[in-house]
Amino acid sequence: MAVGLTVEIRGDTSKLDRALDSSKQSVGGFGGMLGKNALAIGAIATGVGAAAVAVTALTSAAAADAAEQAKLEAVIRATGAATAESTAQVNAAIAAGQERAFTDSETRAGLESLITATGDVGKATELLTTAQDVARFAGVDLATASDAVAKAHAGQDMQLRRLIPGMAKGATAADTIAQASKLAAGQADIYAESAAGMGAKGADAFAEIGETVGGAFLPVLAEVLPALLPILKSFGQLITALLPALIPLVKLLAGVLGIVANVLSTVIGWLIKLVTWIGRAMGAVGDFLSSINPLRNFRMPDLPFIGGNAAAAGTTAARSGRSGAQASAPVVINITGALDPEGVARSVSRVLNRHAIRVGRHPALGAGQSR
Repeated sequence: MAVGLTVEIRGDTSKLDRALDSSKQSVGGFGGMLGKNALAIGAIATGVGAAAVAVTALTSAAAADAAEQAKLEAVIRATGAATAESTAQVNAAIAAGQERAFTDSETRAGLESLITATGDVGKATELLTTAQDVARFAGVDLATASDAVAKAHAGQDMQLRRLIPGMAKGATAADTIAQASKLAAGQADIYAESAAGMGAKGADAFAEIGETVGGAFLPVLAEVLPALLPILKSFGQLITALLPALIPLVKLLAGVLGIVANVLSTVIGWLIKLVTWIGRAMGAVGDFLSSINPLRNFRMPDLPFIGGNAAAAGTTAARSGRSGAQASAPVVINITGALDPEGVARSVSRVLNRHAIRVGRHPALGAGQSR
């Protein structure tokens, strides 16, 4: 049962009040300072983590862009198309493609097929314009359209005719490309001026900024990685050397945990059985004590001089000269001290006998008589 306790402080509590208020302010100030510092530290940690992720993404984009440039330059050298103007022509083609909502990656992929087919960077950039219109007309990527134009330039027009239905079959390569250019003319510019095209150009502009920033970190990584890679390699070798020793330890730990779990399970099972046995034993002891209790079937004896109905009681009371209210007055028995069942029964009998004698109902005196 829960007990409530009320403490009342009497006297001058002003000093206690001031001390509590001061403590409250100090704790509040410390909590506020700690909260602000924790937020600042968390913000710094979050900022550092975000910066690291951002730098990694930017350098990865810059590295991918550099790899694309190197691949295209290799194609130009392999086809013998490298000239003093080839780099400027490629850069101009990339800039023109970005104005028509094509990324530098898409333009380089298209130029690879066209330079391979023509062996000339200038001619390839001219055909790239037609491939860009075909790509928007047919709804395919620039690499697919450029490959189709490159094959048409080589006399294989099937792929281009599939992209632009209605083209004449068996025409010369120049006529096929001219016809495709006429049918798809202006499609790239139309797309570039649309909402989708504007969105694509905006996204590409942001990507170019990221590649520029990432490119600034590439030299740093070029200096750091040669020193960092041996450390990482050594760390990997260390892990490889430690694993054979760690695996048995982990297995041993797992075995020990399994043994502990089994022991705990067994102990808990024993405890459950012990509690159950104690409960049953207590029940048996209670049944035994109840069976040997001499008073377990005891009840008050029936006293014949208390019987009768209300009418008889009224008649007896009238004969004895007492009113009905006096005759029916309750009998109050006060019993103090230790309660002994047999003693209580004797006390009750004595009191009732005296009461019966007073009201004239004792069987030895006869009805209506009193001493």
